[in-house]
Amino acid sequence: MFLLNVGFLPDFEEITRTISGKVLHGMNVFFVNASIFLKVIEKFLFKKIQRHEKQKTFIDMQLNSIRNMVSKGLSDDEISTSEFENIVSQTRKQNETYRSFEEVDFEIDMMLPKKSESFI
Repeated sequence: MFLLNVGFLPDFEEITRTISGKVLHGMNVFFVNASIFLKVIEKFLFKKIQRHEKQKTFIDMQLNSIRNMVSKGLSDDEISTSEFENIVSQTRKQNETYRSFEEVDFEIDMMLPKKSESFI
């Protein structure tokens, strides 16, 4: 009886090798495809990040320009009409260009005095 079981072992080893080989092959194919897919997504997201960083840099430059104009206007505690018109035109131009960025609008509102505060 013991001799009959010994003849079955080589077949069992071959079956387990075949099954494990196919499982490993399937996992290899899956991970290669996942790697390719993730690299494509990485490139897409990297391009988006670069574009948004450029937009943020441009918005920061515009805000700094407006801040400098406000600082120059307030340096002598008086803003001339031309300086005020220049500040307002730059602010409007920036709001028209990037009106989707709410934080930019908020920051501009924080820089300029409120209407009730300016003429009291």
